[in-house]
Amino acid sequence: MYSNFLLGNLHITDAARERLGRTPLDLIARHAVSDHGVVNAKQLQKNRIAMDNAGQIVSRYIIDPTDESQGYVLVITSESWGSTTVQLESESTK
Repeated sequence: MYSNFLLGNLHITDAARERLGRTPLDLIARHAVSDHGVVNAKQLQKNRIAMDNAGQIVSRYIIDPTDESQGYVLVITSESWGSTTVQLESESTK
């Protein structure tokens, strides 16, 4: 498996690690190969443009597929691809 872009330094927020109950390397791997999970068409288009211009890339995954009320986790690679952060969607500052 090859990453489609650089991930940079990896960070996982304490809240995301606690809610997931694990280190989400599987989600980081999906993000790296452009499986962006549950993103809308606008974000998918932004991700495609960002891949050509070293922009911010965002993926969104359900925390527990059997219980959607658990919410979502975001995997965000920063602009210029210097770091990738896994965080709860509720931690988002967008």
